Amino acid sequence: MHKDKLISFTLIMIVIFKLIDLSTDISSNIEPKHIWQEITLIALSLALFVYLVIDIHKRTINEKLNLAQLKVSKENIRLLNQQLEDSKVAFFNEIEGQFQKWGLTAAEKEIALFLVKGLSTSEIASIRNKSEKTISNQSSAIYKKADVTGRHELAALFFEMLL
Repeated sequence: MHKDKLISFTLIMIVIFKLIDLSTDISSNIEPKHIWQEITLIALSLALFVYLVIDIHKRTINEKLNLAQLKVSKENIRLLNQQLEDSKVAFFNEIEGQFQKWGLTAAEKEIALFLVKGLSTSEIASIRNKSEKTISNQSSAIYKKADVTGRHELAALFFEMLL
């Protein structure tokens, strides 16, 4: 914007100095060809000044529109994030409710959640500082209580809730 102001100021100064020069030339009976050159320069400078002012105005309007659109977009993102968060809370509440219905213990609930998230038996064992055999036995108990044959069916139950 400072560049625009500098150019505008320069163009106005050119017009002012050329008008002063033109008045001096007219009173001094300078040849008409020179006077027409100065009038042409004044007209071009004024035209460029007007063009610049119009361009600045258009850019200002576009900037205001872009800022308004940005504000709306940010609000939409905020609303979508809130909806996503609400959906996640509702989904995990449904999972917890289903775990309650199946009568899972606290340890089984934790393992079942890891299984639904797609962690392997060895990864779960590492996280819980238990042997893979213990996790495998607890997983089997979960599958039995959930009446599924394995981790894929267990996860599918919860993904069906989403759909």
